[in-house]
Formats: sequence, structure tokens, C-alpha cells
Amino acid sequence: MSAFDIVLGKKTAPLDSEVLAARRADYAAVAMDVGTGQGKFVLDLAKDFPDKLVIGVDAVAENMAKSARAAGASVKKGGLPNALFVRAAAERLPGPFEGSVDELTVQYPWGSLMRIVSEPSLDHLRLLRAVCKPGAGLSVLLNYSVFEDRPYLKRLGMGDIEDPAESETLPEVYAAAGFRMTHRELIHGDPPVRTAWGRHLVRGSARSTLKIDAVAED
Repeated sequence: MSAFDIVLGKKTAPLDSEVLAARRADYAAVAMDVGTGQGKFVLDLAKDFPDKLVIGVDAVAENMAKSARAAGASVKKGGLPNALFVRAAAERLPGPFEGSVDELTVQYPWGSLMRIVSEPSLDHLRLLRAVCKPGAGLSVLLNYSVFEDRPYLKRLGMGDIEDPAESETLPEVYAAAGFRMTHRELIHGDPPVRTAWGRHLVRGSARSTLKIDAVAED
């Protein structure tokens, strides 16, 4: 198993720069969703924008297996040749993706990825910046209810994290990593995204989403 593997249902295959370049050749832009989970967002985006190569990245290949099989079907059966699923940890980026992404999303992350974008971790944010082209957009969606429950954060070992909705250091660390934050907003109610995990977390509930938008600078 390599650091970057294409998910092909239950099987995987190594991904390197040459393989990625061949997949990118026919598309005008590249979108990447890090921590993609089941990959529904990737399938939806690839269907809506056939001119984009849409890449879902997750550390657990099994999470993406069903979506990878669906994308790999023939076009007549609903396959999406512009959807690509890759097993990789965010901490191992950029790898073959260096400087290749036009749009980057991190949606309702958990565990180490949540810490990376909300604490935030300068070194690991720089890895996310490294996959981006200059001018690429970054969109982060966070389940804000987690940050309203300090005892729960402490149980996760994250009790020292500042409130990302109010933190004055958050935009500063993003800027140091190469991202200029352009927008930060609390959204109440239904999430502004089509991820199964996001819907599970907040749809029809009183929970809130923190939306962070940024641009990758030179």
C-alpha cells in the first residue's frame, strides 16, 4: 500500500504524478474534497460539472468504495469518469497533487482533520495550501456544536482550542499558511452542502455550521 492509492471499489492501485496527469489532461479544472467520507459530494459535483476533475481524498478506502464503484461504471450506466477517489491522509499531502487544485473543500471534518482546520495547525494547513494553485478557493465547513460543548472537547483532547467563530488568531494562522481568509459565518439549520455526514449532523436540528472561506495566495 502506497501513500496515495486510487480506490477502485474494494481494490486500490498506486497513484503517482504520471497517472494523475493522465486523468487531469481532459479537464479544465480540478476540485478536491479532503476527508470526503462516503464521497457523495464528489459524485454530485462531478455530475454537475463534467468539465472538472473532482477528487475525493480520505484516509479510509472503505469509506469511498461504493462511490468509487459507481463512478467507475460505464457512462451509459451513470459512471463518472471525472470523479476520482484517493486513499491518503491529509497529513501526507500534497504528494502528486502539488500545485494542481483549483477548488479545495474540507466539510464536517473529524479527528485530526478537524484539529488541522480549526485549531488551526500551521504546518498541516501549509500542506493543504501546497495542493492549491495560486488563487484557488478553500471552503471549510465545521460542525459548530462541537465547539459549544467544552466538556466534550476536553474528552476529545481538544479542550484548548479557541472558538473558531471568534478566534482572532485563526485568520492569522491561515494567512501564515498561505490562505487569505475572506469570509467566516455561522449558519443555523440545514447545511449548505450535499454531504451525507453533514446532513446527519445538522439537518432538521438546532445545530450550527461554521463556514470559512479563503483564497490561496502566492
